[in-house]
Amino acid sequence: MTEKRDETILFFPGELGERALRARLVAGEDAAYRDCYQQYAPKLMRLLVGILRDKARAEEVLQDTFISAFQSIARFRGEASISSWLARIATNRAYNAIRDESRKKRTAPPPGEEAVSRFEPQVEGRDLARKVMAILDRMDPWKKLALLLQAEGYTVAEIAEISEEPRGTILARLSRSRAELSLRMAEAGLVTREILASVEDQS
Repeated sequence: MTEKRDETILFFPGELGERALRARLVAGEDAAYRDCYQQYAPKLMRLLVGILRDKARAEEVLQDTFISAFQSIARFRGEASISSWLARIATNRAYNAIRDESRKKRTAPPPGEEAVSRFEPQVEGRDLARKVMAILDRMDPWKKLALLLQAEGYTVAEIAEISEEPRGTILARLSRSRAELSLRMAEAGLVTREILASVEDQS
């Protein structure tokens, strides 16, 4: 029996720590749920605040993400890393929330004002962060998402998993997104033209 249990754990792909955590989650271990939340919640929270621009809404989506993930853990087979799997659930729920709010025609605060101020105390370089986030809000949502994911340390392969798109598509999108962000920042006076030219030369 012991041998069979070990083989089941080793069946999961990924690093040893991820395999062990995944096996504990599938087995329904209470401590595994807590460990998973503590390990991945901070990174997901930063990502959700970047998408939703509202800390309270981000916290709600974060809780929904983990509830959904833990309820469906038995169906998780490890095709993606736990981090990418959770980020995919979180981003889908965040954009669903945005679409639902749009359908209800709620009045949203102007970009860079009320929504940003709620998160502002946690941000270093507050004025610059506000302006950059305001620029990101004016970009295509998928470009913004790719840049936010990369800023949180996700690899191109992981961003492809989260977005459910080919790696080549993500590479091209990131390249275009960085160029667009640099141009918009230069137009806003946040970077010099020399820095912009340097970025374009490296693209």
